[in-house]
Amino acid sequence: MVRRVLGICTAGAVIAGVLWASAQVPTPADANDIARLVPADTIALDVTNWSAIRDALDVPGDQVIARAGALDLATRSAILSAGGVVTDDLGWSPAAVGWEALIQTPQGSALLIGLPQSVAKTEARMRDVGYVSDGDLWTIAASDLESGNDRAPEIFANVLVHDSGVAIAAADPQIVEAVAATADRKTASLSEADPAARRLWPRTADLAAWSLHDTDSGCASTDPAESGADIAAQAEVAVTAAGTPLRPYRWLLRGLDAPSEHFTVAMAFDSAAHAAEQAGARAALATGAFIGQRGSVEDSIDLRAVRTDGNIAVLDFDRKADAVALMSFNGPLVLASC
Repeated sequence: MVRRVLGICTAGAVIAGVLWASAQVPTPADANDIARLVPADTIALDVTNWSAIRDALDVPGDQVIARAGALDLATRSAILSAGGVVTDDLGWSPAAVGWEALIQTPQGSALLIGLPQSVAKTEARMRDVGYVSDGDLWTIAASDLESGNDRAPEIFANVLVHDSGVAIAAADPQIVEAVAATADRKTASLSEADPAARRLWPRTADLAAWSLHDTDSGCASTDPAESGADIAAQAEVAVTAAGTPLRPYRWLLRGLDAPSEHFTVAMAFDSAAHAAEQAGARAALATGAFIGQRGSVEDSIDLRAVRTDGNIAVLDFDRKADAVALMSFNGPLVLASC
């Protein structure tokens, strides 16, 4: 399969992106498609399915961002701050793209976006912006990605556009190649390499905005201690009262459907016995004071179902209209902590 790469000569932190699209129109994110693109060493993944969000909200394009933001559906988006060159000149905006997914690996970050146009049209717009081809690699001066006070982040430093509709953008070409190797099935994807992660993928099918984190990143993103000693002490009291110690999971999935009526937390454990134990323990924490947040848990979410599927524990909630930002990772989520 032939790939085309576009790049920007910039310095700084390594950030990368992968963009997947149909020939002409945005393609809704499919969990299996994203799973095939995610490298085996991924430690965290944030997905925003803009196509599903637009369909569910049914508002004019210029209102998508505000409405999605109010519903916590845009919280994990990376393209919201991309700047005018990306959103306007290249056309990669929430009102147009199919979806985006931010990958984090030990080497750096990667952003997947479902392109709104064909490969040919995408390349033409990139040429118009100022990219210059050097074989399969296209480069552009960082200054050419500035528009007024906006400057596109280094996430767009290198972009590889695949003939099938996949494009990969990165500050470091080596990360581009690593993700491309996974997309080309030359190296294993996360779902192929990790059975626990693979078992969680079907849970994403009905979610419009979701995050998947391994043990370390998931525990860190929900840790009460990150909010201070008082919050950590409150969480310890709540866990003790629940009666069952919390075990670390292998993977944590949390996400919202569109139009943000339901919130899901799913955790992969080492065994079915641990999943059953932890499902009960965490359900007991889904009531009372919302530690580290405002009000009570029930002010934001109501637990409607608790279930297990082998080594997977799943908690499904109804989300209230004025719920706290469940996807912001600002503040703990004790029921999903370690």
